[in-house]
Amino acid sequence: LSQLKFRAILVDEVAQATELSVAVPIVLRRGMQLALIGDQCQLPPTVASFEAQGRGLSLSLFSRMAGHGLRPFFLNTQFRMHPSIATFSAHAFYNGELQSGVAPADRVPPQGFEWPWASNVAFVDVADGQEVKEGESFGNAKEAEVLGSVLGDILACGELSVLEVGVVTPYSAQVRRVRQPP
Repeated sequence: LSQLKFRAILVDEVAQATELSVAVPIVLRRGMQLALIGDQCQLPPTVASFEAQGRGLSLSLFSRMAGHGLRPFFLNTQFRMHPSIATFSAHAFYNGELQSGVAPADRVPPQGFEWPWASNVAFVDVADGQEVKEGESFGNAKEAEVLGSVLGDILACGELSVLEVGVVTPYSAQVRRVRQPP
């Protein structure tokens, strides 16, 4: 692999990568063309060291270039989420320029959950849950229990399979809790 030369280098999710992690393939492979694909309005690079963050090593190459006036090409249509969910991002991060390429009818809320006001967004209050620090992470057993109950009800309807459901949590301890069988 070290002997290979590439004419073009494409870096995906570049806004989530540190400058150094992107510089290595660029310098080592010396491609004639470079395509950086990412979104500086989404998650930044993860850098655990406070010292590295303080020295500016948590900045992505994409953000640095955009900060110096290089205007990224904006893909203005999203195709993943329901338009009512995308509306927040469109206005909060993209000055209302982000469009939806899907119709509301294409993203019908799944059965098995009492959706408020025929909405595609619901906040479930788990008032008696307790967040617990586990090493460098956090977990909440009650939230995991409520999530399991909600997912169980949705999956019991048979409209979705477990392969069509994603659960996102930023905490590794909560991931472990969610993955535990009831």
